[in-house]
Amino acid sequence: MAGDDAAMWWVWLGVFGAVALSSAAQAVSGFGFALIGAPLVALLVGPHDAVVGLTMIGIVLVSQLTLRSRGHVEWPVVLVVTAPAILGMPFGLFVLERADERTLTAIIAIVVIAFAILLWRGLRVPPNRITHGIAGFVAGVLSTSTSTSGPPIVIALSGRGLTPSAFRGTISAIFLVQGSVAMLAFALGGEITSGAFGVAAAGLPGLLLGSYIGEHGFKRLDAETFRRLVFAMLLLSGVVSLIGALLS
Repeated sequence: MAGDDAAMWWVWLGVFGAVALSSAAQAVSGFGFALIGAPLVALLVGPHDAVVGLTMIGIVLVSQLTLRSRGHVEWPVVLVVTAPAILGMPFGLFVLERADERTLTAIIAIVVIAFAILLWRGLRVPPNRITHGIAGFVAGVLSTSTSTSGPPIVIALSGRGLTPSAFRGTISAIFLVQGSVAMLAFALGGEITSGAFGVAAAGLPGLLLGSYIGEHGFKRLDAETFRRLVFAMLLLSGVVSLIGALLS
């Protein structure tokens, strides 16, 4: 029994560390919480509790970031992206229950890596309603199936030429709406378990610590460095996800 208790302490300590790291990344770049945190936490507690637990506390993080950048949020973009995202969430729940997660994660990771390289080399996605609507729907599917809804939104927003504060504020507001609706969907679907609550409890202190560290880093970035960081984060998230899928 004592050995089991010690093992659980190491698990929750690992969750704390993973959440602190991913929270710092998101506070700096505007995204990366689920992209970095979900694969790491899933290794410790399983994919289901990782997705639901991180969604629970992710709302706290994006609420903070939206509030800090509230004067820079492009609310019309938030509306155009989040409306189709909500429509995509039921499909994500279906995927969460039935799809082969390893294959799904690998496919998503390869697409993310390809787009990250293309964006770095100068690709510009047309910043229109169609692009944002498609990105929103795909993000909605991913939010309730893998908890990694960031890449399609990052790709869609990359063509708008937003300032760092506008990018972080807008994408955080999108994540806030998506996360809130996803939590409602999880609750109605009976997906919130004691394991998910455990992830949230262990991760919340790490989230607060990582957010504090990341905010100080964000204040030191100029626009070009921020742009490069966003694309580097996108590439890193794809590589991490692909490795996780291949090793699972």
